[in-house]
Amino acid sequence: GPWGRCVGDCGPGGVQSRALWCFHLEGWTSHLSNCDENGRPPKERSCFRVCDWHRDLFQWEVSDWHHCVLAPSSLGQAAPRPAECVTAQHGLQHRTARCIQKLNRTVVGNEICEHFAPRPTTEQACLVPCPRDCVVSEFSQWSECRKGCEKQLQHRTRAAIAPPLYGGSRCPNLTESRACDTPVSCPLGEEEYTFSLKVGPWSKCRLPHLKEINLSGRTVLDVSSDSKERVTVRNQSYKPHHFSKTWDLEIGYQTRQVWCTRSDGKNAMLSLCMQDSFPLTVQSCIMPKDCETTEWSSWSHCSKTCRSGSLSPGFRSRSRNVRHIAIGGGKKCPELLEKEACIVEELLQPCPRYSWRTSEWKECQVSLLLEQQDPYWHVMGPICGGGIQTREVYCAQSTPASTAQRAKE
Repeated sequence: GPWGRCVGDCGPGGVQSRALWCFHLEGWTSHLSNCDENGRPPKERSCFRVCDWHRDLFQWEVSDWHHCVLAPSSLGQAAPRPAECVTAQHGLQHRTARCIQKLNRTVVGNEICEHFAPRPTTEQACLVPCPRDCVVSEFSQWSECRKGCEKQLQHRTRAAIAPPLYGGSRCPNLTESRACDTPVSCPLGEEEYTFSLKVGPWSKCRLPHLKEINLSGRTVLDVSSDSKERVTVRNQSYKPHHFSKTWDLEIGYQTRQVWCTRSDGKNAMLSLCMQDSFPLTVQSCIMPKDCETTEWSSWSHCSKTCRSGSLSPGFRSRSRNVRHIAIGGGKKCPELLEKEACIVEELLQPCPRYSWRTSEWKECQVSLLLEQQDPYWHVMGPICGGGIQTREVYCAQSTPASTAQRAKE
């Protein structure tokens, strides 16, 4: 049968049970001894019993919405795009939702969070913009052919003006090559090669070596002896809002390798691969600096200040502030608030209890009613009939039994 409700102590000490039957192949119930004992499913299992005070320990965590994609058709495939897109198309986007423990962000069963709040939606409708194809410029002029023994190629390039978006056509080739028409005269046995330019990735940002400091306050830096390039930089100061200290930006540089290879895989002189423009090999960059925070504050007092019959723990927290935000791709700021459970039941006094208390009823007063009806009632003789009784009502703190016992002693 289905698993029953989780019962027992709050937390992981709960127990679930279910009923078991032994069925004959023809469908009628048989005695349990007729079924194989080795294949008998478990009748009980441990579970996490959710209590109301767990609300402060667990929460739903959702991811950002993923990109909007075309809604699938009834056949389970993406709906075909129309020949000409006029308006945006209907799509779907998804996100993940999971139940986590607030203290250490451990993933737990969804049924724990579902006890307090329904699971956040993980799918919603959206609009997919019409596809935009890549837009490129016109080709440049063909490069010049040089005289030489090796086989020569001409090159021309074009640039991508707008990248493809929303499933549009990809960019076509941005470079074209063709053989030169100039005659090639090589000595007998000399190999003919084609050459191609290779560009490596950018290095990490680093500070250059100081070479010269002039009177204008600028630092002139020699960052590459091979390329004969010189870069002039100036230290800048950036003051982010809401922070007390300034954040000094350090301008560094990063490099990349550019080399020429022959068609047989060997390196060749760069001059054999020179085209209309040579790729940049040095560029300025911001030196990365990680986020800086203050030290943790002291732990706050436990939120539970007295001993009660509830099993729920108290909580204490500590915090830290941001001194500097991360720049240049440095490490982002860590968590600024930390919270943990604290249990100090045995060190606390019992929680005070309060109850309504009343005084004795006062004497019945008929005059209070007569004054509202007849202001001259006092000239009459003795009065009788309905009246009003009053008493005091107040909220009083109850004295715990242990305290009262000590007071008697």
